[in-house]
Amino acid sequence: MAPEKRRRVTEDDGETEILDVESASSSLQQVSRKKPRISYDEPESSGHSDSSDDEFFQEHASQFATQQQSKHTAENLPADNGIIETVTCINFMCHGFLEINLGPLINFIIGHNGSGKSAVLTAITICLGGKATSTNRGQSLKSFIKEGEETAMLSVKIKNRGNSAYQQDVFGNAIIVERHFSRSGSSNFKIKNSVGRLISARKGDLDDICDFFALQIDNPMNVLTQDMARQFLNNSSPAEKYKFFMKGTQLEHLDGDYLIVENNVDIIEQDLWKKAADVQVFESELQKARELHGLSEKQDVLRERIQTLGYMMAWAQVEEVEEKLAREDEKLRCIVNKITTSEMNAVSFGEAFDQTEQSCNRAASALHEVQTALVPLQKEKDAAKKEFDRLKAEQMGLHTDQRSIEEELRAAEAGIKRTQNDIDEEHKRLSDADGGGHAMRRREIDQKREEAEAAKIRVQDHGDRRQTLLDNRKRADDDYQQSQNPIKAQRREIKEKETRFSSLMRDQGQQQQSVSANMARLLSAIRQDKNFLQKPLGPLGNHVRLLKPVWSSVLEKSFGGSLDAFIVTSKQDQNRLSDHMHRCNCSVQILIGNNRRIDTAGKEPDEHFNTVLRSVEIDDDLVRKQLILQHGIDQTVLIEDRETAIDTMNSGRVNNLRQCFALTNKRGEGVRLGYGFGGGLSQTHMPAWNGLPRMKTDIEYQINAQCEIIQSAKAELNQLEQSSKEKQNHLVKCEQAIKKHAQETEHLKIEMQRAETIVDDLQDALDQDSIEEGRLEALKQQLKEAQEEKKTHGKQYEEFIVVKDRNNIALKNSRSEMSRMDRGLEEANAKIRKADTKATNASNQRAAALRDKNAAIEAVETGKREREQQREERDAHQETVNSFTRDAEAFCPRVPVDPGATCESLEEKMDKIQSDLEKMEKRVGGTRGEMADAVARTFEAYDRAKKETQDIEELAQVLKETLVNRRSRWKMFQRHITARARVQFMYLLSERGFRGQLQANHKQKALDLKVEPDETLKANQGRKTMTLSGGEKSFSTICLLLALWEAMGAPIRCLDEFDVFMDSVNREISMKMMIDNARSSMGKQFVLITPQAMGNVGFDPDIKCIR
Repeated sequence: MAPEKRRRVTEDDGETEILDVESASSSLQQVSRKKPRISYDEPESSGHSDSSDDEFFQEHASQFATQQQSKHTAENLPADNGIIETVTCINFMCHGFLEINLGPLINFIIGHNGSGKSAVLTAITICLGGKATSTNRGQSLKSFIKEGEETAMLSVKIKNRGNSAYQQDVFGNAIIVERHFSRSGSSNFKIKNSVGRLISARKGDLDDICDFFALQIDNPMNVLTQDMARQFLNNSSPAEKYKFFMKGTQLEHLDGDYLIVENNVDIIEQDLWKKAADVQVFESELQKARELHGLSEKQDVLRERIQTLGYMMAWAQVEEVEEKLAREDEKLRCIVNKITTSEMNAVSFGEAFDQTEQSCNRAASALHEVQTALVPLQKEKDAAKKEFDRLKAEQMGLHTDQRSIEEELRAAEAGIKRTQNDIDEEHKRLSDADGGGHAMRRREIDQKREEAEAAKIRVQDHGDRRQTLLDNRKRADDDYQQSQNPIKAQRREIKEKETRFSSLMRDQGQQQQSVSANMARLLSAIRQDKNFLQKPLGPLGNHVRLLKPVWSSVLEKSFGGSLDAFIVTSKQDQNRLSDHMHRCNCSVQILIGNNRRIDTAGKEPDEHFNTVLRSVEIDDDLVRKQLILQHGIDQTVLIEDRETAIDTMNSGRVNNLRQCFALTNKRGEGVRLGYGFGGGLSQTHMPAWNGLPRMKTDIEYQINAQCEIIQSAKAELNQLEQSSKEKQNHLVKCEQAIKKHAQETEHLKIEMQRAETIVDDLQDALDQDSIEEGRLEALKQQLKEAQEEKKTHGKQYEEFIVVKDRNNIALKNSRSEMSRMDRGLEEANAKIRKADTKATNASNQRAAALRDKNAAIEAVETGKREREQQREERDAHQETVNSFTRDAEAFCPRVPVDPGATCESLEEKMDKIQSDLEKMEKRVGGTRGEMADAVARTFEAYDRAKKETQDIEELAQVLKETLVNRRSRWKMFQRHITARARVQFMYLLSERGFRGQLQANHKQKALDLKVEPDETLKANQGRKTMTLSGGEKSFSTICLLLALWEAMGAPIRCLDEFDVFMDSVNREISMKMMIDNARSSMGKQFVLITPQAMGNVGFDPDIKCIR
């Protein structure tokens, strides 16, 4: 059970005493014994009580007389705080809206029955936190809401002035308390300051305000409602009057608190019985633990031996790592000696390289000179060849013209022959010009007409073939013109390849010399910049060595700009490198990577496949990682034969195969094979790489390969030129065919005209036989013209033969000149080959010397890396030795280790002794440490239980003493209040001439009145209230109420319908007495409600009447 605390504050004579009561149940063994209840009541005797009461009565009587005298002379001033100024009701009971401003001292609320007078007291009670049942007007808040309304609101304004105001800096001169409630059951408070600003909505804050001002709203004597007033004034018994007296004076509440304290003291006494038994148990366990701890001390010898072996084992580990450190030092000395030897070799190989480099430069200069001398010879040959081609073409044209002239001669001879035949036939016709000749001429006319028609058809058919010949010439001309572009491109490509060949011959073995001037400046700037977090790597081609040069062009093309790129490991280095590129005007790609290595194990194709990664050597993991990520070199296969590559890709998906490169018949070119989006095989042509090599490779192979590429390109150029020449010849033939077609067209037209002429002549001869003799003369004239035409063609043929002979002579001379130039070129090429051989040999020697020098430098660098690695390993071993030494020194000072002892042997001895010790500890029940811990634990538990018992005993004693003191003071307070009420009661009775006494029996809890209305009967002690008249009874009860009010300290006193059962005489006397009593109660506020008229009461400034 968790500890419980009750806190109560009691004020006495200006001092404050705080009483705390704590109780807790022990978790130890419970004891069933119970201690009897202790009584803290003081023994009383009736005689002593009566004498004490008389003393108190006499004392208070004298004090009361003095107070009454001072009250009559003192002025009753309003209180600065704690009184009600305004009460507001909205939709409350019978009021829709009601606002009453109360006076600071005496207030009379007057009204007929049912007018809602009592609603004021009910509103004050509920608004200041009272319960609905305490008003005797309803069981819940919703019963107070006016009929037809859903919500209600009450507001009470409390005065808050003077030095004893409540938080005046927060609330100001007034505190406004509002309570809102509805028929749904919701209810809330609002506490506002004097200007209406909300300060709090907590009921706890309202309770603090009421406690501060002593506003006892739930006290039935403080706010006496109509029902309670009727019961108190008319129907109350002595027990009920005593109950009202105890509640009104708060004595009943204090008595309840003291009963709670008594119960807690009983619980503490019971716990003390249990704690005492627990302490005895802990004491017994502590004694037993101490006895076992004493037995465990006998095992110290074995523990000391185990400790000594532990010390030796700690330092044995130190000696083992010291021996390893000595071996690492020896390895480091061997590596340093190896570096010294490698450095000497590097110096000698460097001198040899310098000599071979000079020889190589001289050979390259000689080669350049002979190559320069070849250029003008080549130009002369090109010019001579151009002239030769022109003459050759002219000769072909002359051949065509010769054939045309020969055909024209043959045609002229044929015409002469035909004309001669016609003359002969004419002679025969004339000789046979008799009756049968006319029919014969008719048949001849028909035959000639058919021949003329056939000649006309031939002319038309021949004319239709001209367009076909024109189209053939157009296509031939286009083909010839198109064949010139590849020749020009091939010549440019050959020139570029020869330039690259010259660069390879000049810069062989020195890859850095092949970079551009801007790149060289960039590399120099990177070397000089010391502010990089990590030096950039690049160009990437400098870190890649190609093991199979046959793939050089394909891989150079595939890698593209990546071989010119740089790699950095941070954004800062990227920005810094970008600035250098901008200043050097060298913009290449910058890649950002990290130093985590990519493991390709299990991610590459089978070992029988040659991948790009397996065909190159990469000297840095960053470069390797970037090429894998960007180009997939670990999953790219190289297969030289194209058909084999296609079969491999088509044989099904190969594990870890992304793409494949294959070579073509044309050197330097290749093809890329990959899988498309649909899973099908795709092929991409890869042209040859025309730039300088960027990867490290065998320079001799590069030179030979470039030479072969140049020869292949020249052979391809020859093929292109031969094909172009064939197309040129075809164009000439097409032009000759067009010319021949034109000549044949003329001949056909002539034949057609001749046939038509013959037909006309025969027709004319038939029609005019008289003039037939003139036809023979015409034929003779025609024969003469034909002979003249033949003579003209003969002269043209002779002139053409002369021109042709001159062309043949010029063509022969041009051929001889070309032969001479070919011999000169051959001699120059021989010199070039010889110089080339010398340059190649010098380059090979230089390359060999460079390899030796690089190998020596690499050996030095490797040795240095090994030295650094060995130093790191040695330092790591040194750190291990230092760590082991520190740990051992922290464990114990250095002790000698037995010769031949190792960690294993020492551990074996320790295990054996530890086993013996554990057996002994098992017999004891634990180790010495465990025994010590057990002693500490049991002692701690014993000490804690003992201390708790002492603390509880001290607390119980303090509570007993405090409770006895409190009970004594409570009884003293009770007697003082009773005596004061008796004196006040007697004084109030005397105001009307009555006498009597107030009898209080605290043991029987009864409070009764004895009143004697007849003042003359002095021997009589008085009568009980039951024998009095109604007015006398009400007056006596009013005197009792005023006497009890005087004993209370509340600032507000409310009474509802106190004069209902009084006659006019008693009412007038009671009213005057109440006003006088109210005026004598300094600073108190009275709210009195009556349905009677107040005409017989004189209203002074301190009295306010509200109707």
